[in-house]
Amino acid sequence: MPTPTTSNRSDSGFTQLAAVVAVLISIAALLAVAFKLDSMHAGEQVATAATEAAAPATGAEEVRLVIKSDEEKGKKGSDGNWHDAFLPADFSIEAGATMKVTVDNYDDMPHTFTAPGLGVNATIPPGSEDQASRTTFTIHAPQKAGSYEWFCALPCDPWSMTHFGFMKGHVTVV
Repeated sequence: MPTPTTSNRSDSGFTQLAAVVAVLISIAALLAVAFKLDSMHAGEQVATAATEAAAPATGAEEVRLVIKSDEEKGKKGSDGNWHDAFLPADFSIEAGATMKVTVDNYDDMPHTFTAPGLGVNATIPPGSEDQASRTTFTIHAPQKAGSYEWFCALPCDPWSMTHFGFMKGHVTVV
């Protein structure tokens, strides 16, 4: 059986360094999006993430999402492999309505639900297969019907981040 070489150990260290750099770049990008959203919505209430469940407002709609990793068989992709996924990735809300969104994250990585067109940038902390993290935030739907794209802004499964129905999807305002 071959023994590990020094170059394999170096490659591992380089991979870890690259992962740390990717996370730092993602955090910087999230901050840039957050500051841009704040300036775009000055004086308006912007949806914020909270890690505690809040009681829905009277007449509010509600949706529950689950995040599962590829190891947990989140969702099978067209490539035949299992990938990280928000389940469901697409949902609808009535124009002008307020929707409470609760996300249970069973993945051991953090994620975001970032929808610039809806003024939402919620960070979802990591959880585990045994204990999900729970994040609740609110979407205030615009009066204009349409399809609004959301995506996870933190690096995770590269395939999932580029395919709708996994780490990106649509909120349809009807």
